[in-house]
Amino acid sequence: MRNSELQRSFKIFKSRGDITLEPKNTQGKKHSDTTLLGGLKGISEIEIFSKDFFITHGKKVIVFAVLLLFYINNRYACLNKLDEIEKLKTQLQDIKYEALTRSSELIGISRPSQVKELIHNHGIELEESNTPPYNLND
Repeated sequence: MRNSELQRSFKIFKSRGDITLEPKNTQGKKHSDTTLLGGLKGISEIEIFSKDFFITHGKKVIVFAVLLLFYINNRYACLNKLDEIEKLKTQLQDIKYEALTRSSELIGISRPSQVKELIHNHGIELEESNTPPYNLND
């Protein structure tokens, strides 16, 4: 840019002996030094740790930090729940297999031939009935 163009686009202000350049307001609107990152001022000049930054954007920083903590906590809790669900699924499958084994053992023991053998082995004197069962109807 040429010097004349630079002078047209900026006003020169003197404050306390310092010369500062500010953009010239050609449209009658108040000039804003915001960037696309949510109003962070001076990101290119690394002024985010200045006192003015925290005065003007303190609430935004606190809200962002709280939301970040909620996000981290929610993700941690979700991962823990998923691990617990996987453990419970494995435990449920093991219990189902154990119940199937127990029921097959019970069916095997309750067969009439097995019952006769157990009665004979324990020395109990019971005999099988020769007459078939019948229903009593009035």
